[in-house]
Amino acid sequence: MTLAVRSLAVLHVSSARSAAANCTRLLHGQKRSFHATTARSHISYLVAGSCSAKGSRFNADKHTYVFNPASQDAIGVVLDDTHLSPVNRRYGRPGSGEDAFFASRVGGNSGAIAFAIADGVGGWAEHKVDPADVSHGLCTYMAQHALSVDMAAQDVLLRPKELLQKGYDAVLADEVIKAGGTTASVGIAQANGNVELANLGDSGSALFRLGAVHQYSTPQTHAFNTPFQLNVIPPQMRQQAHMFGGMYFEDQPRDAAVSTACMQDGDVLVLATDGVFDNLNNQEILKIVTGRMVHGGAWKETPEGGISVTGKLQAMADVSSLPTPPASPAPSSSSSSSAMSKTGSHHTLPGLVASSIVHEAKRASHDIRRDGPFAREAQRYFPGHWYRGGKVDDICVLVIVAVGEHV
Repeated sequence: MTLAVRSLAVLHVSSARSAAANCTRLLHGQKRSFHATTARSHISYLVAGSCSAKGSRFNADKHTYVFNPASQDAIGVVLDDTHLSPVNRRYGRPGSGEDAFFASRVGGNSGAIAFAIADGVGGWAEHKVDPADVSHGLCTYMAQHALSVDMAAQDVLLRPKELLQKGYDAVLADEVIKAGGTTASVGIAQANGNVELANLGDSGSALFRLGAVHQYSTPQTHAFNTPFQLNVIPPQMRQQAHMFGGMYFEDQPRDAAVSTACMQDGDVLVLATDGVFDNLNNQEILKIVTGRMVHGGAWKETPEGGISVTGKLQAMADVSSLPTPPASPAPSSSSSSSAMSKTGSHHTLPGLVASSIVHEAKRASHDIRRDGPFAREAQRYFPGHWYRGGKVDDICVLVIVAVGEHV
């Protein structure tokens, strides 16, 4: 048994009744008192994604992408690649391996944004299936649908479960995607700060407010290292499983756990795949977020020992306004999609936060002396196996920073 490779969710019929699905709402962290903020009339968002494939060296310049709704439709996906062959589709993808992500506008100019991360289930590789096809395809189709929504014509707002369903339906209808599976964590943020999140599987999210973990998701799993997952199952595989007395778990978008949040000026929302959460706990991520937000001038320490927002967040979108981080290797000269914004990306505030989380998760994943969350969970489930150290995996992070316009 290879603990570090996530299982393709197959359920034996004899144990079906004892393996009931457990959809858990996002668990809200303990509340604490915060410095009061003035009333807001509008919230805008600074967004960046950063990633690192497990077999590659992390390069913050090359693998950090900033989303600017004023000039971009989306990041993380190539919107017009769905007519291409699988091989050609792979050329335009970010360097995230089997992980995928996107951030896009919702409709024309509503001020709302949609975003998601997805993690292809590695167990499909045993069937000679590229797990990345489903995760990247799902993100591409969700971005396409979010951009096509006519907000003025809709009586109700676009919801993340609806977006996940639309993306999954499109993946199932895509004849190029023969098989595979993925987890997903999807969100939609409105211009008033209201955010709705839908999480399926062991990818997840955490909201950080003024130096504290405000709320976070809990993973959905059928068993150890077997997350809830959206699968594309070929008929012959389904038939074969039935012949041998088993069946595949077929989780659906409706099984996703849903929660809401109201983002305030200075809040930081982090979405990440298990490549982060298997190697860093929420307090370790909080330390990274707080360090970058304070160092970047967005948060400051108060005389009482707390944290407050500085009022400089709007300027954080400007590359030149941030302190220069340590030098990184020169970015690749290869061409990139117009949907990918790279130059100076990790020097923006969300880019700094996202790339710092990826860097620390990458380092922890290769540390054989430090037991991360995955190792501790493995030791709990399999005391005799004695899994130690980090868990090497693809890593993907999206960071959304709320910027308030006060009245």
